Amino acid sequence: MENTLAYELIQTFSRQDIRQARQWLASPYHNQRADLPVLFDCLAEAGQKNQPLEREAIWESLFPGQPYDDQQLRLLLSYLFKSLEQFLASREFELDPFLEKRLLLQAYRRRKLPRHFTHAFRQEQKQLARQPLRHPEYHLAHYSLELEHYQMESAEGRTRELNLQELEEQLTYAFLAMKLRQGCFALAHQAVFNTHYHLALEEELLELASRPPYTEAPAVAVYYHGYLALRHPEEEELFTPFREKLMEALAVFPQEELRDLFLLGINLCIRKINRNRSAFLREALELYRRGIEAGILVEDGRLSRFTYNNVIGIALRLQELNWAEQFLHQYRPLLEPEQQEATFSLNAARLAFARKAYGPALTHLQRADYKDLINNLVAKTLQLKIYYELNEFDLLESHLKTMQAFLRRNRRLGYHQQNYGNIVRFTRRLIVLRPGDLTARQALLTEIELAEPLTEKGWLLEKAGAD
Repeated sequence: MENTLAYELIQTFSRQDIRQARQWLASPYHNQRADLPVLFDCLAEAGQKNQPLEREAIWESLFPGQPYDDQQLRLLLSYLFKSLEQFLASREFELDPFLEKRLLLQAYRRRKLPRHFTHAFRQEQKQLARQPLRHPEYHLAHYSLELEHYQMESAEGRTRELNLQELEEQLTYAFLAMKLRQGCFALAHQAVFNTHYHLALEEELLELASRPPYTEAPAVAVYYHGYLALRHPEEEELFTPFREKLMEALAVFPQEELRDLFLLGINLCIRKINRNRSAFLREALELYRRGIEAGILVEDGRLSRFTYNNVIGIALRLQELNWAEQFLHQYRPLLEPEQQEATFSLNAARLAFARKAYGPALTHLQRADYKDLINNLVAKTLQLKIYYELNEFDLLESHLKTMQAFLRRNRRLGYHQQNYGNIVRFTRRLIVLRPGDLTARQALLTEIELAEPLTEKGWLLEKAGAD
């Protein structure tokens, strides 16, 4: 039962979703079967408790005393799933006022009710102008509204001037913004995966987007500058206008779209940081700070542990230790409860290490069970560095063996296995390096410099360069 579409869907329902879905199924307009609400309650109760479900037990709840019929139960599950899909679609419809009004206008136009149409059209014009959003979908909604008006006027055989210019302008805004947005997604994906995407009309789009009035439209401008920054990552000056347009878009873009834009900007910074452009550490931290404070990078009241880790990591690299400590405690409650202790302890240890408080750093590391493999490796690497700094070379040698065995047991780590394998290998080389052997030291420095991937390159170079 656990792998049925209906049960998997219900398991994602909040209490409010369950209450509203019950009301939906209880309405004769949406459902006329008496067995579907009972089936829904069985699945919802089990889903809330995360309990396994037996088909025979559900059948007995639906049809007490009747022989089990697997085909009939499958059919009921299919009916329930389709009804719940309609429920979800209705919920999404209610969240999109643009779509609701456009369909109302369409209904009035098809019923040939010009007075009703005109009243609804003027109301929607005012509503569209008053609402603050100016993202690509705003221009698409504006175009759709004007298109309904044009079709109504044409059908009525009006001889006065039609709204064709407004139609053309809004369609161009929407087309430009959405094409450039799609181009940004493609370039961002292309930078990570070994693939290539072609943006049709690329040069024409960029040329048009660079001219007024499109340069003044937030929906076009932010994606135009984002596209340029992604297309020419070596031209660092292109990042500044993108960041400026992104900040201007804070009040006129929806949260979900802003989140994508902030992550795009952060990933751009990280790519530059990985190319030793340390100035972008500050840019990345500022994007994280603004995004978190505005709630853009906080989803359903929760902050991702990856975001939490990244923010503190960047702050430590910038030596913003007091700010990192404030962030560490302020946003701890926003972490997922089951990950909170491990994530907090790991980052508290990183902060203590940055302050050279090696004892407290070890204490923090020992407080949590790092079930996440990557966090486990990060913690092991930090422990490695602490032993080195304390000249505890016997402990370090034992720890390196443990770490190497851990990597052998988890061979599917890909990039991470290479990275942490390199860290172990070069640390071993460090501890056997003889004082005064300049030739061996220089050879090690060169190997470390050329090695990839190697996230601890800075620390290893510092230690290999010291004599």
